[in-house]
Amino acid sequence: MAHAIISRLGGVALITGAASGMGRATAQTFAKAGCRVVLVDRDAVGIDKTIKEYDIDPSKSLVAAFDIRDDTAIEDLLTKTIPNKFGRLDFAVNAAGIAGTQSSTILDESVQNLDAILDINLRAQIMFNRAQVRAMLQPKEPLEAFTSQPDSQVKYKAPDSPSFKGAIVNFSSIAGYRSFPGVASYSIAKHGIIGLTKVMATGFGPQGIRTNAIAPGAIETAMTQDIPGVELLSSANPMKRVGHAQEAANLALFLCSPLSSYINGETVLIDGGWGAGV
Repeated sequence: MAHAIISRLGGVALITGAASGMGRATAQTFAKAGCRVVLVDRDAVGIDKTIKEYDIDPSKSLVAAFDIRDDTAIEDLLTKTIPNKFGRLDFAVNAAGIAGTQSSTILDESVQNLDAILDINLRAQIMFNRAQVRAMLQPKEPLEAFTSQPDSQVKYKAPDSPSFKGAIVNFSSIAGYRSFPGVASYSIAKHGIIGLTKVMATGFGPQGIRTNAIAPGAIETAMTQDIPGVELLSSANPMKRVGHAQEAANLALFLCSPLSSYINGETVLIDGGWGAGV
């Protein structure tokens, strides 16, 4: 029954970083769950591959190819383009990010690298969260997946609970819990994502919007190949392997679904148990 609830999620989902890695897997997973998807990434060719790889229906998708540091583009997308195309926003998964260049300590890191990482991995995420909440709070019909549960299921809305308006999932990292050599600004930004998630959860939970975060450990993507220590994490975790992008996508879908209706403000590690032994 749980699978049936997730597989007919419906609604409109926005995914940043949709051109590759965990963002691509997430976009394809939400499309499979019956969502219309908004695919955001600066890599238009990569977005096209995401669509063709899963054969996503163009009428049920919206491509937004721009640099996520562009505040105007974010506002136009959330206040004009999505409302005009789909009329609503229900879910948002903010998976876009960069690893930046490695440096021995924060003293050796260039200001240019620091600015790029904080702009993309933290500031842009704040701007997206703000715009996503505003879009989710606009008047819309409730989603069937959140209103008509089978009799055998727990009823997800208590008499004093707000109606579901949306769910946001931000991508932090295991580096959001501790620092690793060579990635000072990356770790600072990912710590910030955890703080952002808590702020959004407490601020907008009362209005029916849940916000949670995912903190991946060693996940096999093109970006993580450039992060020092990934090999150590994969060999040291209790499961003795790296994770797959699809596993992170599955978690994102769960955190947006009715099955996680009482989870708000949490950051969920997906690291094969590495953090359990730290």
